Amino acid sequence: MPIDLSRLIPSNNPWDRPVPIINQKNITHVYITDNIGEPSDYNELCSLLTDASEAETFVFHLNTPGGIIDTAFMVIDAMKNSKAKTVAHLTGTVASAGTMIALVCDELTVADHTAFMIHNYSGGVSGKGHEMKLQQQFIDKSLNEAFNDIYLGFLTEDEIAEVIDGKDMWMDKNEVLTRFKNKKELASEKE
Repeated sequence: MPIDLSRLIPSNNPWDRPVPIINQKNITHVYITDNIGEPSDYNELCSLLTDASEAETFVFHLNTPGGIIDTAFMVIDAMKNSKAKTVAHLTGTVASAGTMIALVCDELTVADHTAFMIHNYSGGVSGKGHEMKLQQQFIDKSLNEAFNDIYLGFLTEDEIAEVIDGKDMWMDKNEVLTRFKNKKELASEKE
């Protein structure tokens, strides 16, 4: 029986990649429409963002339940350090780490019937007892700081505290658009 080598040969079709990236002149469309996976799946995106010029725009099509927070932070860092304009287009459900990527964008559009969900992190630690304790303390402190950095202005300080305490916050299109506008206005006042 012949061996099927097709799965070992990388495809040139962008739709076969975990994160499809489609370039059209100065607009790059990025599709994050599954779980946010391993950081290595986002290397190309981060490289493109880092090398982008002010004349370029990245449109993030987001429909994701969230995923690996370290990957989201890698993408967010590349976005913050990019000269390109970033736009998030939300559709379906955008949750968890996906909301963080969306809120770092310069602009945001939201499709009808979109569900937007913010919650506290989930995950696990392993190792010896003292190692797990130290790691958990670090993760908790670090992610609470990230929540305040990314969500403040979109959420109130009290709402951030409620999320950290375990409350899930669900929002529809109108609430997301109103809160995003408030966040951007607050940021421009601080500049």
